[in-house]
Amino acid sequence: MAEIVEATFRIVTPMFLGGANQKVDDGIRPPSIKGALRFWWRALHWGLSLQATGGSLSKALEHLHRSEARLFGSAADDDGSGQGRFLLNAQYSGRALEPNALPPASPGHQYLLNQGLYHFKKGYLRSALEPGELRLRLLFRPGTDRTDRESVARALLALGLLGGLGSRGRKGFGSLALQSLSGTELTVPCDLDHLREAIVKLITMRPDTLPPYTAFSTQSRIDAIPGVHRNAWELLGDLGGEMQHYRSWGLNGKVAGVPSERNFADDHDLARDALLANPMTTHPRRVVFGLPHNYFFSSLPPTNNKLEINAIAPQTGGGWSDIGANRRASPLFIHLHEFPNHQRAAVLTLLPAQFLPDAWRIGLKSKGPVRRIDVTPDWTVLHGFMDRFAERRTLLEPRP
Repeated sequence: MAEIVEATFRIVTPMFLGGANQKVDDGIRPPSIKGALRFWWRALHWGLSLQATGGSLSKALEHLHRSEARLFGSAADDDGSGQGRFLLNAQYSGRALEPNALPPASPGHQYLLNQGLYHFKKGYLRSALEPGELRLRLLFRPGTDRTDRESVARALLALGLLGGLGSRGRKGFGSLALQSLSGTELTVPCDLDHLREAIVKLITMRPDTLPPYTAFSTQSRIDAIPGVHRNAWELLGDLGGEMQHYRSWGLNGKVAGVPSERNFADDHDLARDALLANPMTTHPRRVVFGLPHNYFFSSLPPTNNKLEINAIAPQTGGGWSDIGANRRASPLFIHLHEFPNHQRAAVLTLLPAQFLPDAWRIGLKSKGPVRRIDVTPDWTVLHGFMDRFAERRTLLEPRP
């Protein structure tokens, strides 16, 4: 087995990747790629760590942390600190696009971009890297075990079939579609018909219990939606439009100019009750899409027409964190894929996991003090969105 693993990706959708100043001048830097590889490596290896430690949650987490640090490196003050087992080189063939050069955003794109990346009057708020080619070269240190190389290669495959890089990476922007992979026993699916086979071989261990972090389990689900005659950008906009119509209450009975479906009237009424200071025993079901999750009611007085909903954590010494201090990323990943034969598909990956740490709560904040609500995620809300697509192909089914 070679000690070099090489991968070629196609960046399918604009990538909003940058440093602290949100600029993209530095291109795609290895630390960003390594961070994404770590994420997918952890997602794939939770079940294996749990099995290796006899089902002990605490021991499995320790085992996972040690294995990850050995492969990918760790901070100098960690036990077993070091540089990891491989060096990574990245070459990107594209260029940065200023906001006025980015493709026109449909209402669906705008919904997925959300505040921070798009303003309904100003348009795009940040520059982005254009679709292009990304080549990675991983040089493993002499003596690296074949199993270690394969585990990193599996993370490369997961990233290139399910993930992306940059802001709104879970919403389909910056999607990385793997085109070739060498120096490993793994193979890249050449078309949609072979994608399911690749997914089944990739995800070898799915524990029955809900993971303590975002990882694969028996509750995970992966669907592919064929692109038919749409390009990746059109397909992403269509998905965004479907999500907007599924989730949104609308204004004057309409969402993006068409009648509102109002699938979550209970959430709407609950949020309005919270603003009217009525007793609360639960939170909106749509928080399962991720936090924060906020409401605005134009029909209520301006002094009390906004409701903030977010995760809050107990603080050392008493009290709770500020309602704007925490987030919970969406467990639903949108990935736009382009196969080597130029077929296109949207891949939706649902990874249910412990929604918030045990001691945390959902906070509801309006004019008065923050109200704390126990966390009860309703995963059927996300399955309901995935079920909207009649043409979908289920690649990985959840098991009871």
